Amino acid sequence: MVKTAEWICPSCGATNRKLVRSDERRTEDRCVSCHRKHIIEEDTRPVRWRVAAALK
Repeated sequence: MVKTAEWICPSCGATNRKLVRSDERRTEDRCVSCHRKHIIEEDTRPVRWRVAAALK
């Protein structure tokens, strides 16, 4: 099964979505607008995830 990880880019404010495995709690993704790489982690809300910029 999969679930949707939704996150807001802290750099440009764009809303991003990624399908992840249902057992996944942390993953990496790139913003659809500014293309910066971010680490996203599951939050207490089921869809909206926490985000941090990934180190280069």
